[in-house]
Amino acid sequence: MTQRKGWAAACLFIGLSGCNNFGVVPESFAIYDIGPQGNVPVQVAVPLVGVDVFAPSWLSSSAMQYRLVLQQPLERRAYTNSRWAGMPSEMVRIVAGRVIEALPATNGSGCRLRIDVDEFIQRFDTVDRSVGLIELRASLLAPRTDAVLAHQAFAVEVPAPTADAAGGVVAMRAGVNRLTVEVGQWLAGLESSSAGADTYRARCSR
Repeated sequence: MTQRKGWAAACLFIGLSGCNNFGVVPESFAIYDIGPQGNVPVQVAVPLVGVDVFAPSWLSSSAMQYRLVLQQPLERRAYTNSRWAGMPSEMVRIVAGRVIEALPATNGSGCRLRIDVDEFIQRFDTVDRSVGLIELRASLLAPRTDAVLAHQAFAVEVPAPTADAAGGVVAMRAGVNRLTVEVGQWLAGLESSSAGADTYRARCSR
């Protein structure tokens, strides 16, 4: 009886670990991606030659990961029947490239924007409430030397509309778009806060 109750409780997380297909390899996957949400591009007065996005090994796959805080707060799990279209770092890079409109590099000289994705997961605080959690660090790297000219950490938690993979996608999509806009605004603020001959624009044009 106790075992049956435990299994019923686990299946409240419908679709999380494939309760309806326990022990069966799924024949097909739902493939999700993250696209721009019609954000107005952020104009950045700093020349960039590119945007590089990196992630740790445990985020270097298409698995859609989630965490059950009440059950195993330290355990990362993955949906059985749902996958991302690519790695989180790839999706973040595509959105950032569309949202952030920087000055073109002159004569091949420009800074690089490096984004490190530290967390990209759907976190369930209860059986019916979850958020999309994304944490990243942005660094502006100098031409040729890759010295860090400026850096900033960003984080966002977006409530998911439903307690399943599809709801997590909505939350993560909104989170990625929000953070890329914030990164663009941070870059724009760097130039507006600098003055004199040693502006970020000048340093990235050398």
